[in-house]
Parts: sequence; C-alpha cells; structure tokens
Amino acid sequence: MDKKTTGKPDSRERILDVAERLFSTSSFASVSVRAVTAEAGVNLSAVNYYFGSKKGLFQAVYRRRCKEMNRQRLDLLHAAAEAAEQEGRQITMFELISALLSPPIRWLHDEDGGLSVYIKFIARAYLEEASDMANVLEEEVAVYDKFIPYIREIHPELSEEDIYWRIHFTLGAQHHTINHLDRIGILSHNNCKVRSWEETRDRLVRFCVDGF
Repeated sequence: MDKKTTGKPDSRERILDVAERLFSTSSFASVSVRAVTAEAGVNLSAVNYYFGSKKGLFQAVYRRRCKEMNRQRLDLLHAAAEAAEQEGRQITMFELISALLSPPIRWLHDEDGGLSVYIKFIARAYLEEASDMANVLEEEVAVYDKFIPYIREIHPELSEEDIYWRIHFTLGAQHHTINHLDRIGILSHNNCKVRSWEETRDRLVRFCVDGF
C-alpha cells in the first residue's frame, strides 16, 4: 500500500498525474485506461475504484487543479480590492482582469513545476465533447460571478448581459493565448518574443481592458 511517508504520490495521485500528461497531448478517445494504469503502475481496476470511469478520471484531472487556479484568482482579486480600499481609490479594470488572467498565464510558463501540463490539458478539455465536461464547467464558473460587482462599479452603463459577454470574450483571448502562444513568433516574422509570463500577461490584460 502506498504511504505518504515514503515521499511518493499515492495511487490516486499517480493516476491523475499520468492522465493529465497523456490527455494534454492526445484526445480523450485515443488515451486508454490501460495506458494510464500501466504507466502509473497500478491495477486496471484502479480507475474505476477511484473515479468510476474514464470520463470520471478526465473530469477529476480537470477539477484537481482548477479549484486551485480559481482560489488564486480570488486571492488576487481580494488583494487588489484591499489595496484599493486602503489607498482610498476604486479598483481598476487592469487589476480585475489581471486577477482573472494571471494564474493561467503564469502556470503556462511553469514547466519545472509541472503546471504547464495542466494548462495544455485544459486547452484540449474544452474541445472534448465525449468527456461530458459541461457539468464540470458549470461547477467552476462561479468564480467569475465574484468579479461582477467590481466591474459594475467601474462600468455602471453595462448590463449584466454585457458584462458576461465581455468576460466570455476575455476568456476567449486567454484560451487563444495559452493554446497558440508560439504563433506570435510566426505571425510577427520572429520580431515578437515571449520573454516572461508577466510581459505576456500585461500585454493580454491591456488588450482585454481596452475590449471592455
């Protein structure tokens, strides 16, 4: 039996780690449960035991880090709101959009920590109809509701419908960036370089702020 005291991840975590990596580069249909369990060094029945099914495994991979990403988004949002209050000013759209976009852009650059694998995974996850992701996505979108009151204060002329559409477009710019960041070099004939996650984030945030 796996023990945390050994310093090695337990069976469930090993399965999630392997599945995350395999699903990040291949489609839901092409990744077999047998391939996951063989690489994780566990019995074939372990996926059903821990996750119920292949779909359950795929959704568990999504949920595992998505909750942490959204926690980081809210931490940044609350920190920005507190700073604005202490300074006696209104929170800015740059701060709001930065709180929303910073975690995924930073994770994209975190190859050593392994978080970039998850970003590549979610880039594919939204396209995988066979994995029944709709119910999982509905659970996770609540984080965006936390931004609505702050946006209303800055843009009282916008209806709630307008705000959600603009968040939708903002997330679309984010997804394109994390999916195709390497294309900026091709598009610009190598005149544009990806130097740091902060620079990428700031360029994206300024674009999205202007879009609002």
